[in-house]
Amino acid sequence: MGLIELFSTADQFKQPLNADGTVQLIGGLLERYQKYLIAIAEDIISVCEEENIAYHLTGGSALGAVRHGGFIPWDDDMDIDILGSDFDRFEKAFLARFSDKYWLHTYKKKNYGILVSRVRLKNSVFRTREDAYNDECGFFVDIIRIENTFDNPVLRFIHGMECMRMGFLLSCRNYFHYRKRVLAMAGNNKKLISVLKTKIFIGRLLSFRSLDRWAEKTQRCYSRCRNNRSVYVSVPAGRRHFFGELYRRDGFVETVRMNFEGHWWNVPKDYDAYLRNMYGDYMRLPAPDRREGHVILEIKFPEDMEPSSDGGQDA
Repeated sequence: MGLIELFSTADQFKQPLNADGTVQLIGGLLERYQKYLIAIAEDIISVCEEENIAYHLTGGSALGAVRHGGFIPWDDDMDIDILGSDFDRFEKAFLARFSDKYWLHTYKKKNYGILVSRVRLKNSVFRTREDAYNDECGFFVDIIRIENTFDNPVLRFIHGMECMRMGFLLSCRNYFHYRKRVLAMAGNNKKLISVLKTKIFIGRLLSFRSLDRWAEKTQRCYSRCRNNRSVYVSVPAGRRHFFGELYRRDGFVETVRMNFEGHWWNVPKDYDAYLRNMYGDYMRLPAPDRREGHVILEIKFPEDMEPSSDGGQDA
């Protein structure tokens, strides 16, 4: 078992595993869901633009803007990057405007355990593997922090290695916390089960400290560099981790506008280099069996639910 496999379990859960009891978003159901994602993104980006907070579409959303002028046809999520140094301002402004409409989940949420934040629509349900014990599991858009890193190559390497170490330990602690759910979702994938059991074992050794405390320590590591004018930035919570998502600020934080389903939203200025780094020959469509989607345990649309008295959902 290699280190790459131990780090790549999140990607495994982005592939359709055909596990029992999961939902596949296709056809009209997917189009219906995508309309809600656009509405959530509109609210997020409106706050960013009004508060002068640096943001851009990232991951599959940036790829969709460049290649399709909107959603990748089979995509069931949206991803937005925000500068980590701007995140507290974003959180305060967003909740001031939209706390009645959305939950904003960050690493500070009890038993959340991941460093990708989520804006989740109240009075809806989109339950994934991370939501085994989460009642606030509405439709969501991911928000990923862009972190400063050091211009000195030695300090940058040390920062990167520490981020990799802490991210791995948090992942193990997370899998131990949700061990029953993730093992059940692995189905009959023996290779994935073997990797998960290894991470769960390591997570058990780390259970002397709570999941919340590990998340706090890891985020503190990610945001260690305070230089908001550093030449380099990274996305250590991204799917390719610190070294795989290390960029020059001038090509990644600076942006250009691109069409996304009729909206002109930001993407990285050097989007070609970014997308090649993430996807290789990104203009070529992947084979059907390589097209990613979330493993969905449950989905309910707002119009199919009755609102509860506290603004949440009745499941």
